[in-house]
Amino acid sequence: MKRLAHLGVLAGLVSSLWLAPAISRYDIATALPEEQVLRILNNVPIFMITNDKGEPLTFEMPNPQDQSKKIQVFTFFVNQQDAQTALNTIKTQQPEVGRVARVSAAALSGAVKIALESQKNPAIGVDIIPSRPQLEAAVNLLKQSGDLVERDGKILTKDGRPFMGGTPLFFLADSKTGNPIAIEAQLRENGQTRTQRFIPFYFDKTQLQREVDQARQQRPELAKDTGIRVVMLDNLVATMLSTNDPVAGQIQLVQTPEAIQFAVQQSGGNNAQRPNQANQPASPQRPNQQGGGQGTNRNR
Repeated sequence: MKRLAHLGVLAGLVSSLWLAPAISRYDIATALPEEQVLRILNNVPIFMITNDKGEPLTFEMPNPQDQSKKIQVFTFFVNQQDAQTALNTIKTQQPEVGRVARVSAAALSGAVKIALESQKNPAIGVDIIPSRPQLEAAVNLLKQSGDLVERDGKILTKDGRPFMGGTPLFFLADSKTGNPIAIEAQLRENGQTRTQRFIPFYFDKTQLQREVDQARQQRPELAKDTGIRVVMLDNLVATMLSTNDPVAGQIQLVQTPEAIQFAVQQSGGNNAQRPNQANQPASPQRPNQQGGGQGTNRNR
């Protein structure tokens, strides 16, 4: 694993200024180069279970289109505690595998690269396991907005299709249009302070709420003009890959301080208190070893 770098430039911002709506629509389909999108996601830590060589453990499942064939599934976790719980299960069910396994930080870009590859190669897949409390918070928001409805104990989209779940991302939006709101933040790098504009999407709704409450103390009108909304990770990435709006290049995904701290400390760096100067993990490698029981909440 390479050391982690430039992690969490938005983690724990204390002097953010919320600005005007950032882009005309958050679901535009009009294209950032794939390389640029992956570079943005490269600084976002997620977690996987690896063997003693640092290779991710995978599991096999039948191909839904051809039951005679198998899919090799790479499993990633948004929350490191969920990864640890899965590791504990592996240690119980597969002691020889679990004995040398560990929870490791990885770049979100690595998971997305595998997901993109899986569109061309049906023999592989990727499963990103969201935090259950955050998914429940997202479902509640989507119900409030009317995007999801509950019928006969089932959660459906407003047009009647089954809700497929996913990894939710929370953002501050203009109350009338639903457009994301950008912020300006003072960042200090290499002894220099500069102002940078971001469009932040948070993995943790509570973390965003704290930022919004603080901003509303400075700008009370934000309370009536804005609200928290949710978009799924796969939809946001698809938008970034399909839009040529340069503003999309300002999108930043914000992991929790705990996730960033875990990733930085695991890297062995001496800058655990300065997550924005952490180093970047390598993209996951194709493994030679397989492990099972890590979960099947698929996000292909």
